[in-house]
Amino acid sequence: MTQPDIFDDDAPWAEWLPELRLLLFAYSSVNYENAYTDTDEAPSKAMRSYLRMATYYPGRAFRVSREIMDVLHYGLDDVDVASNLASMPPMITPPGRTREECLIAMLPHLAAFTEGGEVAEPAIPETDWEWCERLPNLAGLLGGSFHRDIEDPYDVVLDEYVSAGNDAADHETAAAAHEIAELLALCPDEDCVKSAVKDLGCDLRPLGGQTYTQWMEHIAERLNSHLREVNYLPPAGRNPAYPAHDKRAVAHL
Repeated sequence: MTQPDIFDDDAPWAEWLPELRLLLFAYSSVNYENAYTDTDEAPSKAMRSYLRMATYYPGRAFRVSREIMDVLHYGLDDVDVASNLASMPPMITPPGRTREECLIAMLPHLAAFTEGGEVAEPAIPETDWEWCERLPNLAGLLGGSFHRDIEDPYDVVLDEYVSAGNDAADHETAAAAHEIAELLALCPDEDCVKSAVKDLGCDLRPLGGQTYTQWMEHIAERLNSHLREVNYLPPAGRNPAYPAHDKRAVAHL
């Protein structure tokens, strides 16, 4: 799970502008030249990515619109605003465009999304941020377990991943296996799978002459084998592998 429950304002970690932080992460994952390029006619690449992910989390676009309006109301030089923005990805704007203008340019697209029923046109994720938000449990597995520092064989790494032996870990394992199937369904070819695996945080290559597709299929089989061994059952209520207000928390995976 990659994001907190942003609607829990009473949580100890709660901050003033949690959704704006996530939005700026979406923008920071795009090359500088293409980041803050929203126009009245078309959303930027970063905004498209953000809105596709907002479809999974009802209320996100409305909330970030409200947060942007608060920032503009108080001004970016306000002490509290500046303090919060300082801990977020920096807004590196195009020449001749201010941060305020870039924030204002986002609002019509957020409003249109909210007023249109929070629906975005489906597409293959365009950034590493979107891949990790779209497949958060797989990102946790690949980015957290398959990195250049590992010395054990890949299957040993997978065994360690599933060895926690508790319900919460098994829910994440099941979600990761499901997300591999989603990844392979999204990608039309091997190059897409290879790029996606890297965007999900994995900087290793398949072994033994496997393609990236075959490697992902192998990982999914190992995960599903573990789930069969422990007689895994999906959660009766919300799935803790996803944030509470995420639509995927109530989907039957």
